[in-house]
Amino acid sequence: MTKKQDQLVSFPIHVSSEGERLFDEMIHRPWAFCREIRGWDPSVDLRENSDCFLLEADLPGVKLEDVSVAVENDDLVLRGSRVLEQTHSHGHFHAMERSSGHFLRRLKLPESVDVTGMKAEFCDGVLRVTLLKAKKPVGEEK
Repeated sequence: MTKKQDQLVSFPIHVSSEGERLFDEMIHRPWAFCREIRGWDPSVDLRENSDCFLLEADLPGVKLEDVSVAVENDDLVLRGSRVLEQTHSHGHFHAMERSSGHFLRRLKLPESVDVTGMKAEFCDGVLRVTLLKAKKPVGEEK
């Protein structure tokens, strides 16, 4: 009887942190597939001011030549890929959360932009793209 008592769950248990971990596993790694199989979605911010839109995308480990930005049918489209270096030759993973593969992010632009004035800079793994708003014909100003 004493042996069974030692195997019972001790209270208080931390249900909230365990619940969050299980939810994260269920949402981000369904059926135990690692993220590398599914590709990845880099985090992006799209801001607007009176003159332009500014996209900032976190792209750590991505090479400049592996990224493209375009405007297609009033959508801002970010495409690219990231390959993680495979430096391990033996052993096994205890955690594998860094993602690699192809990505595609499509963001709807609420206004037309002047694609000829698009500017991009890539520094320290962050892509910054500036898109000037298209000039409105006289009489259509707000």
